[in-house]
Amino acid sequence: MATPVQIVLNANNFSEDRDVPSGRGNRTDFFQDNESAFPAHREKIAAQLEGVAEEIRRNMVSFGEVGHVKVILRRRAWAKSHRPLTALFPNDRTPLVGGLDLGELILEVTPRSLDHAAGQVRLAEDRVKWEKNKITNKLEAHPTARRSETGAIERIEIYGAADRRRFDIEKAVVWLSNSKTGGQYEVELFDSPPPQGDWDATGVRQRLYVSFLKGLQGFGSGLTVNRLADKSSRSMARVSVRLERSSLPPRVQITGEGPAPNQKFSAPAPFDDRVERHMQVLKFLESHPLVKRIELPGILVPSAVASRPSRTLPSGFVMPVRDTGRRWPRVGVIDGGISDAALGDWLIGRWDQLADGDIDARHGTFIGGLLVAGSTLNGPDTCADPDGTEIYDVAVLPSTDTAFTTYHGDLNGFFEQVEYAIIEARTRHNVRIFNFSMNVQTLVASNNYSKIAERLDQIADTHDVLICISAGNLTTSRQEWSADVTSVLQMMAVSQNDGIFIPAESARNISVGALNPASLDGAIGHVPANYSRRGPGIQCLVKPDFAHVGGCGHGLASKAHGHYSVDPSGNVTESCGTSFAAPLLAKQAALLDAQIEGNVSRETLIALLTHHAKTPSGMGAKELSVIGRQLVGHGTPPSVGEILDGDDSQITLVFAARLMPGKQLKFEFAWPACLVENGRCRGKVRLTLVASPPLDQRFGAEFVRVNVEAALQQEAVKDGKHSWKGQLKPLYLPESSVDHPVEAERIEHGLKWSPVKVYGDQMPQGRGSSSTWRLLVSYLSRTDNTAVPQEGIPFTAILTIEDMAGEEPVFNVMRQQLAASPFQISDIRTAARVTTRV
Repeated sequence: MATPVQIVLNANNFSEDRDVPSGRGNRTDFFQDNESAFPAHREKIAAQLEGVAEEIRRNMVSFGEVGHVKVILRRRAWAKSHRPLTALFPNDRTPLVGGLDLGELILEVTPRSLDHAAGQVRLAEDRVKWEKNKITNKLEAHPTARRSETGAIERIEIYGAADRRRFDIEKAVVWLSNSKTGGQYEVELFDSPPPQGDWDATGVRQRLYVSFLKGLQGFGSGLTVNRLADKSSRSMARVSVRLERSSLPPRVQITGEGPAPNQKFSAPAPFDDRVERHMQVLKFLESHPLVKRIELPGILVPSAVASRPSRTLPSGFVMPVRDTGRRWPRVGVIDGGISDAALGDWLIGRWDQLADGDIDARHGTFIGGLLVAGSTLNGPDTCADPDGTEIYDVAVLPSTDTAFTTYHGDLNGFFEQVEYAIIEARTRHNVRIFNFSMNVQTLVASNNYSKIAERLDQIADTHDVLICISAGNLTTSRQEWSADVTSVLQMMAVSQNDGIFIPAESARNISVGALNPASLDGAIGHVPANYSRRGPGIQCLVKPDFAHVGGCGHGLASKAHGHYSVDPSGNVTESCGTSFAAPLLAKQAALLDAQIEGNVSRETLIALLTHHAKTPSGMGAKELSVIGRQLVGHGTPPSVGEILDGDDSQITLVFAARLMPGKQLKFEFAWPACLVENGRCRGKVRLTLVASPPLDQRFGAEFVRVNVEAALQQEAVKDGKHSWKGQLKPLYLPESSVDHPVEAERIEHGLKWSPVKVYGDQMPQGRGSSSTWRLLVSYLSRTDNTAVPQEGIPFTAILTIEDMAGEEPVFNVMRQQLAASPFQISDIRTAARVTTRV
């Protein structure tokens, strides 16, 4: 019998004060095993601080006394409790203003604050005091904060030119000569300068702002600097810097809001491609302490190869006809346009800003054809969900680079237009799911959450939408996947520069890699396509989130791609690319949204897809687990029908709520009685948690500022004392990991700080001696002054308990037990009638 997913209607009723450890416990002595080496380390750190202070003093005449340092922590000291922000670098003297890679902090400093820090380092004791623990009766080290924090530091460096610019100047000039880039550098600043009339009230920062403004103005005619619009609430600012062949005086705007976006842009002055002039400007920018990073703008490209007419035409294909009397899933396709001739019956609206001559509808129409008729054209092995999707055509990508500049100016203007289109689709047609099968030709860096990903996440948050993003395609494909595990490992080991493209690292949306279709000659079915890029990119995430069929990319003209859709004339065609995997996930998200009443939260949509996703069968070998996560993420979800309906031997519970400041949620329940014998609880368990914690692009790899955790715990009673023991493990944590891994292992394998977490385990022989369990959801912030928003952190947790033999009536037994408890549950499809959050 079908057993629908159940949602807990009163989840917020289980909120209580958060458990906070009393005190921080003993500080860590990082030189406990090599105490004699500490004095030399202490002197090294003090000397590095004094050296940076002296360098800032030498530049005070030019830039003032404000500078920045990188504090690089040793790997064992990545945890929040080890950071040297109390004794050495308190916030009132040396504010934490950003980060780079994991364990790399950026502090704002002055020579005086560095001298003070060096003095504190030198006060750290040579020998640590030891005291006997009153409970364990064992001796324990008790280092002072100065000793512990000094030992946590690997080294200290000034934030310099190499941190600000990481590209070759001559190659940059060639790149900027492409009109699609806007011909401008994008410069990220550490601070947002206030209106110029208030600079006299900014103390030591006044010289910083004045030197930056006058330095840029000093380059004379043909320089244009604009403040870029930034919709984030943070203080960081960005400006564009463009060199032109013009006799006009320099225009430098570094304060106030960016220019209001226009639908079309007037042509700028010709780009100045003189390398020596670029060298002069970049030398100034990379030496100025106000500048954090200088970047080249990206170029947006569709994530697909060229399509071609199909030689294996699916027999008897007829495009489905839309029944306007029923409710269909809806997807917005952000692309270059969709053909009326092919899919006009399914179009419910269009963001129609492109002239007819600037539209190339091939790519968008192929995507639309998969949404409408993917199952008929490709079969249930590719698309297990029924055909039919209403489409909102977001036609924003013009056919040529010149036209792109005319309509949008640059990528900032492009994403402004995308947001306007999403607002129109959302408000007029209630479209919540969007397909974005485009990428910026830039690899995601392990230490940088890109501004473009941040922009899409801001759009998702502001307008309550979910965007499905392609992971990107390789320029030169790998070899085809092999049935031999060793060959696969060797192939992936030599694959270079194959990371996912921006903005696939988006933290509020989902990204999709590509699989081969099933039953295709010359290729293994449902394994990673040879062009699909791999993650994770930025380290705390699983990217791509999912993988779906995108067509085989073997490139042989004599063989089919095996992925079919239609061209603008309505003819069947074939192609491949992560472009054509993403819409299959978008359709599933839209189906879930359509089949569940009310406004389903983005967290619930992502959690349902993640919770039920499975690694493709061709990648089941244990040796492929790490590579598998990099290529297919959580796997491929089954049909929406399977997601929403289980069977009698299992029950799936959804907890959708908000974590409020200072609170945690605790759900206590009894294990299904049919799976309890002599107090031991058996079964298979899977727990998925999806949250939307605060994000801050300034902190690089540590951009997720609050870690939301879930734990499924079983009660234990010993000597009359009650305690709780966690019984699940992160599914990606290697079996050989230590019992208490350091922060580095928790991030790399346990996905600490990831907004999406999956836990699970199997208990065939039963576990523990109590049938009392609880689900606990709580949080940890990066720093003590990082507050949970007043509106709370939305999250969804999904718990499935099932009988491994598939025989016991778990669903009915658990429902009866919950009916006699404080829980109120209902079928998720209709829960919106009686609850405000699904």
